[in-house]
Amino acid sequence: MNNSDKLSIILKVFKALVFKIKIPLAITWNITYRCNLKCGYCGAHESRSVELGTKKVFAVISEFISLGTKFVKFSGGEPLLRDDIGEIVDYCSKQGLSILMNSNGTLVKSKINEIKKISEMQLSLDGTKAVHDFIRGSGTFDKVIEAIEICKNNGINVIITTVISRYNASCIRFVVDLAEEYNIGIQFQPVEQLCSTNSSKDINFFFGLNELEYKKIIVSIIEMKKNGKKSIQNSFSGLRHIYHWPHSRKVKCLLDLIHCHIEPDGRIFICNEFRNYQRYLVKIQESYKKAFFSLSLPHRCAECWCSDSEYCMCADFKPDSIFEMYKRLKSQ
Repeated sequence: MNNSDKLSIILKVFKALVFKIKIPLAITWNITYRCNLKCGYCGAHESRSVELGTKKVFAVISEFISLGTKFVKFSGGEPLLRDDIGEIVDYCSKQGLSILMNSNGTLVKSKINEIKKISEMQLSLDGTKAVHDFIRGSGTFDKVIEAIEICKNNGINVIITTVISRYNASCIRFVVDLAEEYNIGIQFQPVEQLCSTNSSKDINFFFGLNELEYKKIIVSIIEMKKNGKKSIQNSFSGLRHIYHWPHSRKVKCLLDLIHCHIEPDGRIFICNEFRNYQRYLVKIQESYKKAFFSLSLPHRCAECWCSDSEYCMCADFKPDSIFEMYKRLKSQ
């Protein structure tokens, strides 16, 4: 993506904020809910969904590009389980899209030749080897470290996502130091039921921290960022926002103007940061254009506590959040 494209994107975001002009600049596609892991706080593997075939995926991407889409993030489940993920990545690359991916990292080594054209890989890392393997399965920590090294060696930007829970409360400095060592970004978010993708388990009961412990962790992350830990990509405004979790705060939303999610079967919605989001899934009757412009946030949003909360901070014109997002854009 060249500098003129980046400037064009910044202008379109500005127009969306100021004039409320909707344009699907970014889409997040849960390309499959299949997963090769059963991580403690995630229920993606419990979900079942029909998946669109390769040609239909191409058609959907083509239509969104015609509407102005510049970014696509493939998530899941584990997107690398799709046999055609290489074809999909190649198609997106040829269309000039910036490609991001969420992965647990375990299949990166076997799939690297198929995904070399992605610009950013977001890998989950919970803590030390003992903690990460406890939450995600034996041997998974080593595979994440291997995935970080492979991606960096292939010119793919890497960001770690760490979900704060009772099991990794003592590991926060460890993951920050690891991100600093590898010169990669790291983002933090609280564990919450909505992050579990329809899990039948009470995630907060099994993984949640008490409020006092949680707030101490956020304060420690703020202090580390103040003391020069440049790997921390949560802005100060974003950290101060998630400090208040789980108490609802009225925040502005940018995602309803510039973004949408796509389910494996092709239905679309704005985001899953509100309860019973399945009620808001839109089945495509005529076109994705009509479906996208019909999307709207529910009257009572659950608020963003995941990494998407940074978009809310940008919508509230927080300068530090805007700067962090600009740095992300520069790396694309």
